[in-house]
Amino acid sequence: MTATPAPTPVSTRKLAFGLGCATVAVLAAMVGVSLATGATQEAHEHYHLPQEYAAGLLEHAGALRLVFALDIGFIALYTAFFAALARYLSARNRPFAMLGLILIVATAGLDLIEDHHILAMLDAAQYGVLPSAGEIGFQVTESATKFSCSYIGLALLGLAIPRVNLRGWLLSGFLVVGTLATGVLGYAAPPSWQAQLDSGRWIGFAIGFALALAWLRSERDD
Repeated sequence: MTATPAPTPVSTRKLAFGLGCATVAVLAAMVGVSLATGATQEAHEHYHLPQEYAAGLLEHAGALRLVFALDIGFIALYTAFFAALARYLSARNRPFAMLGLILIVATAGLDLIEDHHILAMLDAAQYGVLPSAGEIGFQVTESATKFSCSYIGLALLGLAIPRVNLRGWLLSGFLVVGTLATGVLGYAAPPSWQAQLDSGRWIGFAIGFALALAWLRSERDD
């Protein structure tokens, strides 16, 4: 039997670039649905009284289900993108790449739990059953854990990016400094800032992917 050849850095980089473009497309669709309908995932990641939480779930129930349906695709694509990116960085003997990927995979798992838990509470609310304070508290804790894993994973991948040109410095700096600053601000800010910070997170996603795609496009695999 002939052994299957290992992927080359060039093919892995191109794969990462294509997956990044697909991820951005799904991200744009999610943002479009949220802007058009007012339904957001982030609104259910923060604590509210059971009556308020249930009302928020039911306010845009159909659109919220669509957001979560798109989020499943987003999770699959961003996991594949970061796996290809980490493989490319590891082939170049960059530190922290695989450790960063492990935390991104953990983020994806927590993201799936978040989606299905919120959908389960939506199902119950449509039958007139309010979410309990414990369920809401679990969701807040689970969402915060998800974001903490993503912050650390992205920062580690940022440290793995080669800083040999301007695009590398910009991407690395954004992932390390920008991500950690976002995390600190998000946890320290008062509840009245939540809506603005949630909106800013999507902008940060878009900037991060744009920088990553620009960096991948400019890479030369010698």
